[in-house]
Amino acid sequence: MKSHSGLLALLVALLVVVAGCIFEEDDDESGSDVEAIFTWTPKTSIQAGTAVIFNGNASLPKDGSLTYRWDFDGDDKSDASGIEVSTTFAEAGTHDVTLTVTDGLEESSSTKSITILDKDSVIPMAESGILNPDADCDGDEASTGDFYLIYICESDKDSGDRNTRATTTINLDGSDSQAGSTNHYITSWVWDLNVNVDSDDNGISDDDNDAEGETYEWKDVEIGEAKISLTVTNNEGNSHSDEVMVHVQYLGEWEELHVNGNQTDGGELVFDTTFHYDRESQNKIKRVDMLLVYLEKDDDWIANPPDNKLDIHMFNSSGDEVVNTTTSERNQGCSTDEDYVCVTLQVTSYLIDSYEDGDWEIKIINGKAHDADEVEFRIEIQYK
Repeated sequence: MKSHSGLLALLVALLVVVAGCIFEEDDDESGSDVEAIFTWTPKTSIQAGTAVIFNGNASLPKDGSLTYRWDFDGDDKSDASGIEVSTTFAEAGTHDVTLTVTDGLEESSSTKSITILDKDSVIPMAESGILNPDADCDGDEASTGDFYLIYICESDKDSGDRNTRATTTINLDGSDSQAGSTNHYITSWVWDLNVNVDSDDNGISDDDNDAEGETYEWKDVEIGEAKISLTVTNNEGNSHSDEVMVHVQYLGEWEELHVNGNQTDGGELVFDTTFHYDRESQNKIKRVDMLLVYLEKDDDWIANPPDNKLDIHMFNSSGDEVVNTTTSERNQGCSTDEDYVCVTLQVTSYLIDSYEDGDWEIKIINGKAHDADEVEFRIEIQYK
């Protein structure tokens, strides 16, 4: 009996230890999902009495389950609640601000030190510049506003170069920035080329030093958009930042394409492209417009088969067909010369977001057995 009792006690003890380990791991996992993260505006050179806006929308999880408590004076008491709050600091110096978030089960806190300057401090004014071209790739009037707008125009592309992946150079200009007074001067211009990407891995996305200089030649910029910032510092060591959006549009045009009949390689002509719809980085495509033009009867046409029929098909990054023009009416929403047929396809950001962004394929598919010549194709990608 004693031996059986000892064995039973040992088994119970082992179960308790195992159960304790299991529950302990579960607690760690649940707690790791809650994280307090916040930013504030203005970011630098905040004068006493200036309103400062604090935002905790980057906290995790982003499912609406969190509540937010703010402590602005380091007394471990809640001074405000809500995902976005505003406050002022009356005295110059360093102030610790703490955000605590909870989902009702677990909580997380984050503390940042905010430097407040005297009311009489001289603050510079950063101007990150704008670029508004007169016209787009078609010669039509371009949009204007406080942003950089760039067009990559590739007309008459070679038939062997069937992709829309292109880059450009953008000349950033911060020369309109001001030092704060005639007795001051700017000592540094620092560019963050994407305020939503933490390129230096320091846990803060909008303080990266990606480039320096009053002007900067930004090379190899891809199609898409990004929010960038310029931070200038004057000789008193005070800084100011200015953010601006950069939009890079694209137009590719092909002429004299040849598309095999559907008995040869399926009669497909494949075009590779990349679409971005990233809410976090603010790189969100607006739409893609395509125009396909082909001869109704070309040199390969013979009397018995029906007329030429070409269609546009789009496939997402997983290879799934998303949309096509097989049921679209010809010559609707487009016009062309006599003897030619045209068909259009427009894909919006909603559709791309539904199927996820990434590397997509656009195919011209020949529905007939005879080849098609003198085919024209156009792809316009808009992020603004």
